[in-house]
Amino acid sequence: MESLSEYVKHLYNEFGQRKPMGFAAERRDRPHFFLHRTFLGDQDLLVIFNSKRCRYQCNFCQLPAKSSRELIPASDLVKQFEYVVTELKHSLSIINRVTLANEGSILDRDTFPEEALFTILESIAEIRLVHRVVLESRLEFCDEAILNKAKVLNPRATLDLLTGFETVDENIRDNILFKRQTLAQFTTGLDILAGVGAELTCYILFKPDPAMTDFEAVEEAMRSFRFLKSACESRNISLRIRLNPMYVASGSKWEQMARKIPHYKSPRLTDVMRVAEEIRSTGIPVYIGISSEGLDIDGGTFHSREDFKSELIRPIKLFNDGKIDRFTGR
Repeated sequence: MESLSEYVKHLYNEFGQRKPMGFAAERRDRPHFFLHRTFLGDQDLLVIFNSKRCRYQCNFCQLPAKSSRELIPASDLVKQFEYVVTELKHSLSIINRVTLANEGSILDRDTFPEEALFTILESIAEIRLVHRVVLESRLEFCDEAILNKAKVLNPRATLDLLTGFETVDENIRDNILFKRQTLAQFTTGLDILAGVGAELTCYILFKPDPAMTDFEAVEEAMRSFRFLKSACESRNISLRIRLNPMYVASGSKWEQMARKIPHYKSPRLTDVMRVAEEIRSTGIPVYIGISSEGLDIDGGTFHSREDFKSELIRPIKLFNDGKIDRFTGR
């Protein structure tokens, strides 16, 4: 029989912050992933639903591959959330933020029926401390009527749209990432968010072009940030940034591109930290994403660079929780 210490270690690794993300749900009434975590100082409940896969096939993203090609009924999506809150019933009194995602766009009616979304949002209102509801979606699926109803269903909570912006460079967006979203489409989505009083959280990919030098990666990330900051300030939209160092997703078209680059190098984590410091110095909240979501190839992350050392992870976690604003001793 295993010792108590071994049992607790097993539970921590299987169900805590280290729990694996890259596997598909085994049943359609179970989510792909869920986790009660600290995020930017909040007690966040993250749920990644098992729904019909994203209609887009971006070159850098392999997340939709684990999702169904068929529509998952609204009743099963509701059961997924019921399963999550049942599993986390002892945490409900301290959760103050909920993040809903589906490896695509949770506002896309063709992949996530709106009746399921409304039922889930209505139930979240019963988690009394929740002050922020985050919906992950491409902005072209933002609909004023749906967002206004989401606000009505959760009158105490701020509505926050989480979206992948990736980069301001249109050549990279079109030809490297195959984002299939113009900057005009993105800013039209911003206009809708401004109209309903929603907030915005954006992913910026650090080193989205495998041919970039380290210097170019820093410059490009800051250009992307400055575009977002200006676009949101002009519309009076509150902005948060998630700065994600690019990883090589196994089986992706982006992997094929990276393999053709002589001596390809993943991002340097210390460069990412430096950019995050600069963003936070402007007063914009920023979070450094250090997960490769269980989809990376061997040597395809910042761990392979010469600057990486495990001692960097703890200060990044402190930075992400807002406990420090600058890194020392890099």
